[in-house]
Amino acid sequence: MVKVTRSDRIEHIKFRNGIIQSFEPKFRSIAKDCDRYFNALFDLSEQGLIDTKNVAQYSATGSLWIWYQYIENGFLDLVEAQLERDVTSRDFYGPLFENTTLVLARLWEKQEPQRVLSIYKSALVHRLKAIRAESATSKDVAKGRTARLASENWLKHYLPAFQGIIAEYEALLKTANTGDDELEDMRDAGRSCDLGL
Repeated sequence: MVKVTRSDRIEHIKFRNGIIQSFEPKFRSIAKDCDRYFNALFDLSEQGLIDTKNVAQYSATGSLWIWYQYIENGFLDLVEAQLERDVTSRDFYGPLFENTTLVLARLWEKQEPQRVLSIYKSALVHRLKAIRAESATSKDVAKGRTARLASENWLKHYLPAFQGIIAEYEALLKTANTGDDELEDMRDAGRSCDLGL
């Protein structure tokens, strides 16, 4: 009798480097395809074919692969729309996620600089709105000490990410040999909220 090992079973399902080879995106929704992929990984974990501790890592790898499939198959409007939602998500004011920057880089490689610049701009505008609101709270004595301190801490936490995205955006503008009339205003607004960082 031949003993079947976990690697033999993984070979049978064609699972390589975090990618389930038999998985096919439906090309209707990136988010739903990523959810389906995660569920497939979870099922493999439940069957003992992959370690549960690796599901999150494989999910990130698979999600990036799904994004790339959408780009390679020409679903650029869906990619752009999902990226816009992701970078302007409520309560998300930190730096762009690694997978997001990798997808943006792939779009850039595919000669889509205007889409990439638009997404960066959306990320900046989204963060700037929150930064201005928190800055106003941090300076409003009527709000009380606790609220002001909370806003100051928020600004200390999120301003560096905003400034980092501005630097990335500016570098991309230079690479594209274009400009943005609002860039200096955004930079100044960030500086005016800076609490000595």
